Order: sequence, then structure tokens, then C-alpha cells
Amino acid sequence: MSALVEHRAIFPDTPSLAPQLPQAPEIELRSRALPRQPLIRTGRLTLRRPEARDAEAITAALANYRVAKMLTRVPQPYHLEDAEEWLASLGELEHEAWIFAVTLGGVRAILSPELEAANGNVSDRLIGVISIEWREAGSRTGWHLGYWLEEAHWGKGIMTDAVNAVVARFFSVMMGETLYSSVMADNPGSLRIQGKLGFDVTGVEDVYAPSRAEGVRLITTELTFGGYMPM
Repeated sequence: MSALVEHRAIFPDTPSLAPQLPQAPEIELRSRALPRQPLIRTGRLTLRRPEARDAEAITAALANYRVAKMLTRVPQPYHLEDAEEWLASLGELEHEAWIFAVTLGGVRAILSPELEAANGNVSDRLIGVISIEWREAGSRTGWHLGYWLEEAHWGKGIMTDAVNAVVARFFSVMMGETLYSSVMADNPGSLRIQGKLGFDVTGVEDVYAPSRAEGVRLITTELTFGGYMPM
């Protein structure tokens, strides 16, 4: 028998007389559960949950190749059945995604409904979509931002306004999280939107885009609360 073992046999371990402090609970630094999706209004927009009645508007927008080619997960051609299937799937993502339908008519429409209506600024018709959803993506696993806007409303600052509102609300409840995104390399307009809000470019990657039936280059980006620049 070794001396060490013999020592332990003669002097068995005894409980420490020092007070035992309770162990601090483990802190989950990243959360996969979003609070209930809010209704968001800006001066000119209302961002609400998409509904079954939006299927035709989604189909019309994404059947436009100029819109669809900038998205990595949208098939072409795009049919009504595709929109209906996507809308039906949203119920499964209640706590793992915020999905907003972008519509015209925000706070100004509430305060001055007749004036805004006369200027064509009030409509509950879906003109775009913004999403924040959890994705398993290696080192970029976490919350991912995506968005699109129908072509008729390009160049009016609508998506900048909408994305800013959604990002602000996200960081108000998920301050410690990193928000990831990406844009097609040939979509400088989308990259400008993200640059205005403080997104940093982190790299490039090549992926297959069903909308183009070919590989495309993506510029990857990310944003933290500390880097966010509200507009």
C-alpha cells in the first residue's frame, strides 16, 4: 500500500467547516426565445404580423425577378402556393422569429387620416417583409435579419425606416445579442441600409441561390447594440 493511500486511510477526508456559499446559477448569455412579436408603427409605416390574406401581394412581389434574385431562399418562378405555404409555416416560429408585413400608414395616418389617404399613404396591403429569425449557421449561429420590398416602393427610404424600427425594438429586448445579416454582392442599396444603422462587414461567402439557379457571393454583416446607430 502506498504512503499516500495509507495516509488517506488513517486520516479520512472530513467535511470542511468553512461555510458553503450557494453556487451562482449559470447565466444563459444567448437566448433563442423572442418575446411576443409587437405591432410597430413609424411615422408612415405599420409593421404587423403577416396574414393569410397577404398571399396574393407576396406572390405579386416575389414573382418579380428583380426582387427575388436578391434573396437566397426564394424559388423562381414564384407561385401563390409558395406564399400560402410560407404563411402557413409562420405559426411554428412564434418564439423563434419575428416576421413583419410592411404596410403604408403609420402614426401620421392615425393623426391625419384624410390627408394621408389623399396622398396615397394609407393602405394595409403588404408591400414588403422584414424578419428576424434564429438560424444555426456555425460561427454565425444566432439571430439573422432579412428583408425585401416590392419594386414599386424602391428608392423612397421605406425599407430604411422599417428596418431601423425593427432593429430598435429587437435591441430593446435583446440588448446582449448580435444581429447577423447578409446582402448579395450586387445589391449595394441593401448594404447602404445596413451601413446607415451601424452594421459591420465581416466577410464574404459563396452560396447557392434558387432564385438565380446559380452560386452567388454574399457579403456578411453583423450588428451589436453598442454599434447600432438609430435613425
